[in-house]
Amino acid sequence: MIRVFHGQDEFSVGEQVARVRESIGPPEVRDPNTSSYEGTGFSWMEVLGAAASAPFLADRRLVIVRGLLERLDGNDRSLGNEWTKIADGLSDVPATTELLFVEHVRLRRGGRGLRSVGPQAEIREFPSLRGANLDSWISERFAGAGATVEASAVARLAWVSGGNLRLLDQEIQKLVLYADGRSVTRNDVDGMVSEAREANIFATIDAVLERRPERAMRMMYSLLENGSTVSSVIGLMARQVRILLMAKHLSGGALNREEIGRRVGVTNSFVLNKTLGQTGRFSSDYLADTHRLLLSADLAIKSGQLNDRLALEILVGRLSAG
Repeated sequence: MIRVFHGQDEFSVGEQVARVRESIGPPEVRDPNTSSYEGTGFSWMEVLGAAASAPFLADRRLVIVRGLLERLDGNDRSLGNEWTKIADGLSDVPATTELLFVEHVRLRRGGRGLRSVGPQAEIREFPSLRGANLDSWISERFAGAGATVEASAVARLAWVSGGNLRLLDQEIQKLVLYADGRSVTRNDVDGMVSEAREANIFATIDAVLERRPERAMRMMYSLLENGSTVSSVIGLMARQVRILLMAKHLSGGALNREEIGRRVGVTNSFVLNKTLGQTGRFSSDYLADTHRLLLSADLAIKSGQLNDRLALEILVGRLSAG
């Protein structure tokens, strides 16, 4: 059988590949009957040779080819002539072989990549999940783990994850264990998921920088109730304002978002997106003044000049006054 798994949802593609591998049999049978090809160091004749081989002590064998169809789709000139006519050899692939093409991009309908595998191939696309589809995926994942989840928790997970299914899968497993049989709530998400805590920090910074003192105080006290100290909250805010200053400076050049993230030390896609979204909303002078006030408040607390709650209230008042 010839299959194509393609799409931007790398996590789901990987899960489907794993299921196909497991269907071949247990590891002692699966491993000697699996051949994988990736990169450029192999020929089409090698792939066909592996596909034509009879299974060893098994009913089927698996041949996985990664990245080839994307290169064909993009008319990669480094591909030799043998790769331009791969459809000619596919008709000879025996029924005992699973020939699987795996791509972590969306292939064009009618493009050269999909045309090359012929009409006999089973093609499955795995697009990035958004909106209601992402919410359904999260709910189904909890159900599959034998757990229930409140709608507000689903919405919160979807927002803080940015649609990263690999991250979601890890966090859902943690939340199921934490809830221990009861329904997972939004408070569980805010307390257990690191991205949710980051989201709360961003919301607090938004309120401070936008001079909304009442909301800023509520957000700060919410962070304190979840176990943060005043000094740690101020320190996180100062760090983020400092990152905003650097990102704002770098955004004026020709660097792409990934390079900006690398230079400011932010690799998490959620945090990077939020940071870049904030850079255009505030001037460099305002951010620099805010940073100085945050550091002054932190110094006042650590030197014993003010107790932490009073320092926090004074800080929010001074920031809100602009």
